[in-house]
Amino acid sequence: MVKTDQAYQIAVRLTRTEYERIEDMIRAGMFRSAADFAREAVRDKLREAEPISVGNFSPKDIERKIDDFLTKNPGPHFASEIAEALGLDLRTSLETVKRMVDNGKVRKARDVPQ
Repeated sequence: MVKTDQAYQIAVRLTRTEYERIEDMIRAGMFRSAADFAREAVRDKLREAEPISVGNFSPKDIERKIDDFLTKNPGPHFASEIAEALGLDLRTSLETVKRMVDNGKVRKARDVPQ
């Protein structure tokens, strides 16, 4: 037996323009229905609002985490992107990335040969 969450229903009022834009996306095959659009919009907003946990790590742990992230995710990355992905404080991430650049462990994207 599959256990599912109880479903709830909410009503919203939209402007004519909002409604017509949703209907255009349904006709274009992007969504099956207005309810499908609304569910996806709510899920997107809930994911966007998901809290990020920030851990307390030693400088060596942070450097190791950043190095591991860059190894698993090749290509250029902003320090803010790394901080968010790893749940790190932005300032600490910036300082660690700068230290890693200064020590030659990573390079700035503009310094990487094409």
